[in-house]
Amino acid sequence: MNTVKPSTEFKLLQALFGVYAMLIMSWIPRFPEVKANLGLSNGQFGTLISTGSFGAVASLFLTGHMVHKFGVKRVILTNIWIMGLAYFFIVRTESSGIFLICNVAIGWATSAYHISINAQSFNAMERVYGLTIARLHGMWALGTLTTAIISGLVVDHIPITWHVGGLAVFVTLSLTAMIIRLTPVLMKPNEDEEEHLPLRTLITSFRVDWLISGGLVCAVFLEFATGDWSAIFAKERIGVSSGMAALPYVFFMTAMIIGRLNAGSIAKRFQVDQTVRLFALLGGGGFLTFLTITVQIPAEHKTIAFVTTCLAFTFAGMGSSLMAPSFYTAGNQRSPLPSAVVVGQIGVVNMIAVFILKASIAWTAQFTGSLAIALTIPALMLMATAFFARALKVS
Repeated sequence: MNTVKPSTEFKLLQALFGVYAMLIMSWIPRFPEVKANLGLSNGQFGTLISTGSFGAVASLFLTGHMVHKFGVKRVILTNIWIMGLAYFFIVRTESSGIFLICNVAIGWATSAYHISINAQSFNAMERVYGLTIARLHGMWALGTLTTAIISGLVVDHIPITWHVGGLAVFVTLSLTAMIIRLTPVLMKPNEDEEEHLPLRTLITSFRVDWLISGGLVCAVFLEFATGDWSAIFAKERIGVSSGMAALPYVFFMTAMIIGRLNAGSIAKRFQVDQTVRLFALLGGGGFLTFLTITVQIPAEHKTIAFVTTCLAFTFAGMGSSLMAPSFYTAGNQRSPLPSAVVVGQIGVVNMIAVFILKASIAWTAQFTGSLAIALTIPALMLMATAFFARALKVS
């Protein structure tokens, strides 16, 4: 039987996070183009984008059970192909109905991938020295940064159908090859009937860890809002070109990468709960400060306004950097259930809240006529994460 060396497993897991991120984030800097193609207002577009949460919630609730019953390989390969096909078609439509179907499919598949790969990573940590969830999430952030830069460079030269559609084909084939290479070490189906978790048991055992779930929602929502609205804010509020509009997201992801890749050294010097509390207050406070400065700058000083916008999103990225890995790790430690089930249960609460909050931001922007006002919601939520940081003392 073929085996996989720990060093090879480490590299492949990092690639599975990074390459996956390159696809799912590739179209985000091009959201102004997607919104224009559909002919929607901010409120309508934000509501339509948030429908991915429906697929995500269903997936988050069921995927942990499927991984436990069928193993990682079957679950993740199926959803890699669903995800690739959905991205291939979603950038080719001007129909809100077809967009809705593809978006729900993307929500389902990306959540299933997320649960499967995180469950496999928790399993691999037992045998691969130096592997941490923070480092893997850092590779995810590196993938998003890479694709954001590429998107900004090609937006005025390559149609979105070729850009995102071509990337969907490449990523689907690449992820499939990597999963097949990892087959010997992928989590197998649970064959012990005494340990098997039937769906009824998963439903009755569903518990909400409010400190973890509440903290995670507050911690990561600014990341979601940045992905959805940073390019639209830069293009429509500041008035920069489509290519330049990707830069705030690039600054956000750069700051996030620096934070995540240095998480190990930070953890050796400071308590996780204290670090998260400090990052939440600095990140949210810095974002609000520079966002406020931006909207006070006259329109004729567009360059200065764009610089302060990038600074705002840099603070947001730094503040968000350690949040998701810390809360997911603590949630896994606080629960007796399998890691795939834990990630799914946390995600169910998270995505329900995200759907409501995404719609709230969209319609706040629509009714107030100010996207800046709407963006204060996730900024204040990031600062509120400091209250939930006590849940991380176990990590």
